[in-house]
Amino acid sequence: YGFIHIGDWGTSGNFHAGDKSVVWVGFGIAAIALVFELIYRAKYYLLAAAPLSILCLLLADSLPAVLDPSIAPLVPVLRDNFWLSIHVPTITLSYASFALAMGLGHIILGHYLLAPQSFQRISHLSKFNYRVLQIGVLLLTTGIILGGIWAHFSWGRFWGWDPKETWALIALMCYIVPLHGRLVGWLADFGMAVISVVCFNAVLMAWYGVNFVLGTGLHSYGFSTGGSELIVGTLVGLDLLFVAAAATRHNRWLLSKSSENLVKQLSKKQPVMAKDN
Repeated sequence: YGFIHIGDWGTSGNFHAGDKSVVWVGFGIAAIALVFELIYRAKYYLLAAAPLSILCLLLADSLPAVLDPSIAPLVPVLRDNFWLSIHVPTITLSYASFALAMGLGHIILGHYLLAPQSFQRISHLSKFNYRVLQIGVLLLTTGIILGGIWAHFSWGRFWGWDPKETWALIALMCYIVPLHGRLVGWLADFGMAVISVVCFNAVLMAWYGVNFVLGTGLHSYGFSTGGSELIVGTLVGLDLLFVAAAATRHNRWLLSKSSENLVKQLSKKQPVMAKDN
């Protein structure tokens, strides 16, 4: 990651060229995981981060729109190094946080699918996941506000319901509502694991969909082609099938535990009834 960023600075004049967001997200996933690993000493952060960071590097290498060998000057709106240096890293680090939470969510759902009796491990993983989601919401909120201020200076308005702005706000709401639901007791560990996986689709739409699918709005400097929509759609579909399988397994396990508890209660009542007779 260091060589890529240094090379990018040497050619474009800054570390935050808009077409390198995949590289920055991969770097952010690894960096955030290392920070949480130092704090909590939990191996699961690195376990979730490693495949995601590698995937980002593979995507950066395979997609021509990311590591484009051609050198072109930045569009005028991106030549403001001050706002570019605080808004873009904040947004990409928020995406990295949500990606790391998605990785942890997969690990949690994997436990529900294969080892639903691991209550303590699932509880610890859920706490780790919750902290990462909080960091992601904080960063995305800050990034949206900073982007609005930059838009005010560049385009003369703080908010204009541009597709990029709108989907960033949708992604923020997709995470804020479940976090508040967890706070008031509406969602438990399983629900938060599902949310961390499913809601990342909103981040994908804000990050990838607006650039490669919609292709409209003032953020035209990020638009491109060759984004392999079919591959992305297939991966999203497989991911949702994984969530559905984990949910089915979790519901069956809950039903079996309820049946066992009911049998135990009935077996305790039978001796009492026999004594009364």
